Amino acid sequence: MRLFYLVLLSTFGFVGAGFAQAPLSAIDWLSDSIKDPPKFEIQPDTVPLVVPLIQDISVKKGLAPVSPDAIGLLSPALTGFSAGLWGDMHAGDIADLLTNFPNEGTPEARSLFRRILLAQSNPAPNDVQNGLVLQARVARLMEIGALDAAEALIGLAPATNPSIFKLKFEISILTNRTTKVCETLKATPAISDDLSARVFCLARGGDWNAAAITLSLGAGIGAIDPAREEMLIRFLDPELFEGEPDPVAPSPMSVMDFVLREAVLLPRPTGLLPLPYLYRDIGTRAPLRAKLEASERLVMAGSLPSNLLFAAYREGKAASSGGVWGRANSVQTLDNALMEGDAGSISRAVLSTYAEFSNAGLLDALAGEYAEVLMTLEYSPKYADAKLQILDLLHLANLSETSWANRAVLNESRRLALAVVTQAPLIIDPAGSAMQKSIVNGLNGPLPDSPAAARLLNLLEENRQGQAILASLRLLSSGALADPEGVRTGLYVLVAAGQSSVARRIAVQILLLPVGG
Repeated sequence: MRLFYLVLLSTFGFVGAGFAQAPLSAIDWLSDSIKDPPKFEIQPDTVPLVVPLIQDISVKKGLAPVSPDAIGLLSPALTGFSAGLWGDMHAGDIADLLTNFPNEGTPEARSLFRRILLAQSNPAPNDVQNGLVLQARVARLMEIGALDAAEALIGLAPATNPSIFKLKFEISILTNRTTKVCETLKATPAISDDLSARVFCLARGGDWNAAAITLSLGAGIGAIDPAREEMLIRFLDPELFEGEPDPVAPSPMSVMDFVLREAVLLPRPTGLLPLPYLYRDIGTRAPLRAKLEASERLVMAGSLPSNLLFAAYREGKAASSGGVWGRANSVQTLDNALMEGDAGSISRAVLSTYAEFSNAGLLDALAGEYAEVLMTLEYSPKYADAKLQILDLLHLANLSETSWANRAVLNESRRLALAVVTQAPLIIDPAGSAMQKSIVNGLNGPLPDSPAAARLLNLLEENRQGQAILASLRLLSSGALADPEGVRTGLYVLVAAGQSSVARRIAVQILLLPVGG
């Protein structure tokens, strides 16, 4: 056995002197555990809920390796971004810009930020192949809960350093797809100095005894702190703690802390969980209420396709009224009305669903789900009560149906939204609001005469397209509550940056989405 310990110490890079300091309690637990190892279930790897489009990245023999920072899921042809997205910005400045950029604004603004995170682009001129910008991009995708996209993006990069490996590992344990990352850790143990990760991977691989020994040794040399040691012991042998009080959830709670607590069914902390921790709540095993609540939050963050949310709404009968159940019930009622084809029923269902989703800040998602179906309806006077709501949903989905618009009395915001969607000439109404005038000028007006506009346009001239776009999104981040002059500048610069369709979608969302929605 002593020889086995020495081999283990060598394999995992432990410091031999620390073994003599192992606490007696840990050794006692280890001895008992090896004699009678508990039974525990190893869950198979899951499959991604969302499969992002991955562009082929090939490296021919004899050529320099592709920089991790150049890797992306979306090519310039798909995004409309320049390959030199960041110009001559240094890697650290790009990483700081992405790390500190808020995921705010209208749904289309958030979508544009996500495309920047996923885009292929040339590495910074001071690139040293350490993946600094890639790490910032992946960390932001994780933060907004887009774990499938984060996994696909970092999966294109080899684990060349501990920082990249740490991100891969954290994503893998959140998504329950640990096979590859644990194989990497086994093949190159020096890639991580986190012994908790080694214990976890050994257990996931079914090597319970090696996991128990590694945990005991790691705790003995102080490489695993007592709180983490207890959680790992619970993970390996939860029966030891039957009847014991639940440990208090750490604050902040790391990814490993969360995964270990979930594995042994400890209660979650009160309040809203961080977005990346919601991933398991949208899986097939999650209770329906948890799935609905998690899906709604992720859709609002722009991290989950809205069709998955609506699939969840349709999964079962609403267990209550109001909140997520009210929205699920309204979706099922609208589905039934559309299937039956009765105009009066459809009109009433549209009004109810529109109100439910508007109050929840999910109106754009509702438009994405139903606009194409609603566009096929032939107008009838029975739709009169809901015609404005139907037009809003069409316009939010960038669809127009003039036969409906001609039968409705539109306010100035709706008239302008119609003109933007149909790409009709944009004319300033002297009686219009400051925001409406700014939208017209931003999309189709003269050069804004402001220092902010000059600065952002100068960034475009310096080929810092990414920086200019993000600065524009900051000006637009408050939606309908934003400063009108900032909206004008933001839209104008987006158009100048080659993102005119995005600018138009943002404009329509500012005009039609409720304040705060």
